[in-house]
Amino acid sequence: MGTNKEPVLGIIQLDSAHAMEGSSAELIERNDLMPFSIGDPSLWRHLPLQSVIAKGADSGANKVPTPEAVSGILDAAARLDAQVQLIIGGCGYMWASRKHLYGRTSTATLTSGLEFLSLALRMTNKPVGIITWDAEPLVSLLEDHPGSERFRFLNVGDLTEWSKSWTCLSAYQKPGGWTKERMAQQFADRLAEAFADRGVLKDVGILVIECMIVPDFRETIRSITSLPVLDLIHFAKAALK
Repeated sequence: MGTNKEPVLGIIQLDSAHAMEGSSAELIERNDLMPFSIGDPSLWRHLPLQSVIAKGADSGANKVPTPEAVSGILDAAARLDAQVQLIIGGCGYMWASRKHLYGRTSTATLTSGLEFLSLALRMTNKPVGIITWDAEPLVSLLEDHPGSERFRFLNVGDLTEWSKSWTCLSAYQKPGGWTKERMAQQFADRLAEAFADRGVLKDVGILVIECMIVPDFRETIRSITSLPVLDLIHFAKAALK
């Protein structure tokens, strides 16, 4: 029998106050990560990771993307290339830089869950629901995508607890702060409204997740709908299992 080879996941992080570089062991030792964020080793359980920050690719520049954001993402990917077995983007909006990145690495690379949109369109003749942090720039980004008239968008970033989770990391579980439980409740309420008779997702046949925080709320999604869900986090876990 051959020796078991443990895979390592590479994550390209946005250039933000929350992001931290390092291996799983190094990040656990620092113990100051945003809970259940893309770079939190506990989110990946037993799958080791290596996290690298894309300098210049902040949450705004990443969505355009600016030349600085593209350069930062390419540099981050180059640092991970051949050091890990799969590279993923830490923000769904890194899809905007895909044309600059794909084909540059020997390591398999996938920028975003938005890559599953073409698959989703082939899987059903119904509309495709997209759960995103911020739909406004995403609508523009996807306007030329084949089948874009079938896309239906649902925001989460404007929910009070979700907004706090990004802007007030230090307030987690503190008086007046935010909690994951309240995030889940607000998300459930929004989903229930979206799947109601006049809701934006009432006729969709499948869900695709852009926002990388949302996949950790699968139980919340399942409390509202049994539709198939495609997201990058669960794909990466399955690919490296």
